[in-house]
Amino acid sequence: MILVINSILLVGVTIALACLIANEINLERIIHLGLKGINHELDRRRLRKEIKKYTMAVKVKMSLPEKIELYLIDKSNIRHYLPFFNFYFLCFIIVSIFVLTFGYVFKILLFVPSAAAVCFLFSLIPVFILDIMGRYNSEKIRRKLADFISVLNRWCAVKEDIFYAFEKSVESGIGEPLRTFIKDMVIQVNCGIEPLEALDILQMKVDNAQFKDFLINIKQNIKHRGDIRKLLSNLEGQFYKIEEEYNRRKISTYKDRLLIYFIMFSVLFIGYFFLKSTPKIEDFYLNTLAGKSLLMVFCFLYACGFYMTLKITSFKH
Repeated sequence: MILVINSILLVGVTIALACLIANEINLERIIHLGLKGINHELDRRRLRKEIKKYTMAVKVKMSLPEKIELYLIDKSNIRHYLPFFNFYFLCFIIVSIFVLTFGYVFKILLFVPSAAAVCFLFSLIPVFILDIMGRYNSEKIRRKLADFISVLNRWCAVKEDIFYAFEKSVESGIGEPLRTFIKDMVIQVNCGIEPLEALDILQMKVDNAQFKDFLINIKQNIKHRGDIRKLLSNLEGQFYKIEEEYNRRKISTYKDRLLIYFIMFSVLFIGYFFLKSTPKIEDFYLNTLAGKSLLMVFCFLYACGFYMTLKITSFKH
């Protein structure tokens, strides 16, 4: 009986102490700061790997996983929303979609090569989404480039150091995806990487001709110790004029690519509708060797069309 009473009193005292500590200490703030610190450390570890990978990639040909990491994952800025996203996670999603759709598509086409080709296209949906996100980021950075240069120019008026301006611009709320790209570049410089190499990595991440011109000017200014404020003032006026011309001509590749993907995926559903609309057509393509072979060729050509669409990266102004 005494043991039970002592246990109850001990539990009561523990609860009372816990309540007092909770009132005195802002647990939410501690948890927030802890998570922020963990995320910051994860960013630093990831960027250390990028330093080794991309600085070598400038001199040595990149492997396929490295190209996918750079041209799809980094450019899409998907890690801002899913920090754990990498090449292997993307492969897992692709394989999962292929496996989940193969059984259903095979029941419709009744031919393994054709079903595999169609399911392969469906499995590449994450790739198309990342590509669209990358194009959208490129368009967004181009539209905000003049404003970003204006922010850099103001910070250079405080201290004539472009990397100081880059660091302060992150705190100025420049917006995504540019904020993440610039923050990564600043961390890389703080970790000891050469500033010009950090700018090269940044240039590879942002697939935009105007941003590339901006970085080339910055690198030349660093090399030859030019007047950074005068350069930024000239670039600011130049890119405002370029953006005005873009708006006047309504030039955009992002919406065009989005429309192309929508039309090409619509072809699959339209083809299925026509295949099922007439029994003779369905019998020919699903039950005869010649029809199955033709269907396989059509699927292969369709896949080639998607590949060619992915290869479209620029247009003539």
